Amino acid sequence: MKYFSMNQQEKAQLYFVVVIFINLSILSVIGVGTLIGVKGYVSDTKFTYETVTCCGSICSKCFFTLHTFSTVLPWVCIVVLLLGTYKAIYKVLFMLSRNYRFVRFITPLSIENHPTLKKTLTEMHHYSQRIVLYDSESLSAFTLGILKPTIYLSTGICSQLTTKELLAVILHEIHHRKDMTPLKLFVMQLLYSFNFFLSINHYLLNLYSASSEKAADDTAISISKEPLELASALVKLSKSKTKATLSPLAAFSGGQRVVEERIKRLLESNTTPHYFNKIEFYLSCLLSLFFAVTIWFSLFHKPFIHAHASGCRTMSCHMPVCG
Repeated sequence: MKYFSMNQQEKAQLYFVVVIFINLSILSVIGVGTLIGVKGYVSDTKFTYETVTCCGSICSKCFFTLHTFSTVLPWVCIVVLLLGTYKAIYKVLFMLSRNYRFVRFITPLSIENHPTLKKTLTEMHHYSQRIVLYDSESLSAFTLGILKPTIYLSTGICSQLTTKELLAVILHEIHHRKDMTPLKLFVMQLLYSFNFFLSINHYLLNLYSASSEKAADDTAISISKEPLELASALVKLSKSKTKATLSPLAAFSGGQRVVEERIKRLLESNTTPHYFNKIEFYLSCLLSLFFAVTIWFSLFHKPFIHAHASGCRTMSCHMPVCG
């Protein structure tokens, strides 16, 4: 039986590719433009400074010109690049250190002492690798690890869920492990931090996270054939004090709204596709396009603007000309 008409995995892959393409394109433009034009930016800045200053004063006519504005723009772009680099480095260090601290202080427990989990893994013995049980009363199940993703299950979730519910949750996390979801989220969040000025990134990351979760749900019920058991597990997780997260790497989980959508999809076989906010999407596209065009123009404006401002350069004080 086919439970869902939409292929959520393909949608997740599409969002991932779009995020990569947009951000790498912007980074390429900034990188190439900066490397090619940095020498010219320095000479233009020096010329503009000599142009707008005279006898210790500033020539207002020469200062408020398109040429002066176009001289400042590349430096603004370079500052944005440096700020994005700082944010990306900080993001990488933060995520890696957070995950390291989490794994470091975890003491794996023996599965033999937890009958429900042992029974579940016995039924799916070929999936039992890279599953770590740790002591916690919270209802937590997530996949963690960039290159070698591992599934982490809390003792709380193993004691609160039935065997079939736990099976569905594990199958859900197995999809994330096989699909390398933590790695994809890591790359996308890195690019999101680098190009922090692109508002479309946040929108696409939320869409990717939601589609990835739904794709994992689809995979779980295609194997277990128990959509109601997965829905029941999600209800229990949503009611717990600690939210069920994809992994500590995930910052764009969509929150309770996505959980409710997932439960509805599992309970209703003929659900309509999620209606996304078109206004928000179009505004994000327009803002991102505006910043992208501004960056491109600031780095490659030479063919469109005269190299020097006419009437503002003289061999002596140009106050009679510009005043």
